[in-house]
Amino acid sequence: MAAPARVNTGAEPDPAEPYLDGEPDYELPAQRRMGWLGIAVLIIAVLAVAAAAYALINGGIKPKTKLTYQPAAVFNLQAGQCFDGQNGLGVTVLPCASPHEAEVFATFLLPEATWPGEDTVQAAAQAGCGSRLSGYMNPQLAKTALSQEAIYPDEATWASGVRTVVCDVRSDNGPLTGSVRQPESANVSTAP
Repeated sequence: MAAPARVNTGAEPDPAEPYLDGEPDYELPAQRRMGWLGIAVLIIAVLAVAAAAYALINGGIKPKTKLTYQPAAVFNLQAGQCFDGQNGLGVTVLPCASPHEAEVFATFLLPEATWPGEDTVQAAAQAGCGSRLSGYMNPQLAKTALSQEAIYPDEATWASGVRTVVCDVRSDNGPLTGSVRQPESANVSTAP
């Protein structure tokens, strides 16, 4: 026969308490409770490692790009150069003996000042070019279909420090071939 069980010896389990609302009154094991939190932490850690690896592979975090204004190449042209270019902004210097759109007859600088406005710059450029044309152009070409153009800085170009005006001659009837410059003998004065 078996020995009788003793009551209140501390060896027996506590009596079960009744369930409230049909749920047991015990907690889920810690391992199961941390499952979703652990997965979220793992995903964040993997993303952080991937971002760090990407940054290392691509040279790290790059500073902001600084843009600087670069004036159009036309402002580097000199008197006597012939060129092709759309509205004078992008230019290709060519020998004057080959067909070309324009020939530079003068360049000059406008005075240093704050931006005076489009109309003022345009008027100063046209006046400056007009006063320089007769000293450059062959007088025999005066009655041909040529037109003078002044290329001058706009507000952005002016703000970058460019004050150059480029004066050129163009044909109204297609490309030019040869120079419009006065022959060398016409520039030589003879003393009485």
